[in-house]
Amino acid sequence: MALDTLKNKARKAILAGNHALALKLYTDVHNQDPSDLRVYTKLAELKEKTGDVQGAIQDYTKIAKQYANDGFVVQAIAINKLILRLDPEQTEIKERLRNLSAERGEDWALSTIVSGDIASLAVQKKAPERTPLLSGLSGQELDDFIDSLELQAFSKGDAIYSQGDTDDALYIIGMGEIYLEATNRRGTQQVFSKLHEGDFFGELAFMSKQPHVDSAIAQSDGHVLVLRRKNFDNWVKKYPSIHEVVEDFYRQRVLARILAITPIFENIPAESRVPLAQRFSLAFFKPGDTIIREGDTDSNFFLIRSGRVKVSTQNKKNPKNPVILGTLGEGSFFGEVSMLTHKPRTATITAETPVELMVLTGEKFLDIAKEYPAVKKVVEAYLKQRVKNTIKKLNT
Repeated sequence: MALDTLKNKARKAILAGNHALALKLYTDVHNQDPSDLRVYTKLAELKEKTGDVQGAIQDYTKIAKQYANDGFVVQAIAINKLILRLDPEQTEIKERLRNLSAERGEDWALSTIVSGDIASLAVQKKAPERTPLLSGLSGQELDDFIDSLELQAFSKGDAIYSQGDTDDALYIIGMGEIYLEATNRRGTQQVFSKLHEGDFFGELAFMSKQPHVDSAIAQSDGHVLVLRRKNFDNWVKKYPSIHEVVEDFYRQRVLARILAITPIFENIPAESRVPLAQRFSLAFFKPGDTIIREGDTDSNFFLIRSGRVKVSTQNKKNPKNPVILGTLGEGSFFGEVSMLTHKPRTATITAETPVELMVLTGEKFLDIAKEYPAVKKVVEAYLKQRVKNTIKKLNT
């Protein structure tokens, strides 16, 4: 029987709850393609479900060894957690990982090959690379780190967490695929990140200590390794570089999500958004800072990466009390009026919270508009609507 046909029948058997049939079919799949460790893992899971615990442990051990020898440490750790759940006395895999860290030094911790993904600001990777959360750990420190991770299984379609949820954890994908989704300005869900084995996520809420602003949805069956806040804080004290790694990913994911939810980028191919965003510079403001002032003649364009700003304009009837036109938050933009009309600023923008802005000069905006005419059309549409809203506000 053809391999794809076998796999489809095996998946249907699992969905139907017929684990015995699924085990037989996955055994045939594994015999045809013994190098596919995901299939081998599914085979081991089915042995466990059908009562062959020792057979499952033996298979898991072989799989974990292969992952470890190939340098795919996160996968090896996830399989090791499955083994320890069945037999807490099994320490062979941990010893193998410890030996690898001693043999290979800083290059011992590798992550799986990842497909092209604008969310992680990566292009197609040609070879494995180090898993940054694990590099530098060895010996007892490595053992302790592995012990601090919790294993959590998921099925395709499961929400690891949803927008608005609160938790205090980082997640590392041991096996499977996760999509990160955010609500765009039109109120629909949009995927902004596709993650694979070795990637970690959840750092947006973890670093900001706020509810999740995205949702993590499983695109396959698999497992995640969960690192709780208490354990993370203990590790940061010992290895400050871990905090830097998470902070770097936090900044990258914030950018990826902003590009996904901002209307001016929605008609630009996903793979082009990050290179486009790199033309912006960054600016930071404290609460109360004036970002632009009514009457100024600069023509910069601003995109809010984080924080909230207040928009106001002069009150001709009572100059001491400006008219508040509204507030803008993450993913919103401003400054388009002067940029497009070449006239002085028509409003004052003040930071209400700490604000991170992506700044684009008028010249660079025009360069982008030449490449992507839809960008200018979107901004012009917002300009017209804001002029109407301002007139309405001033007349009330």
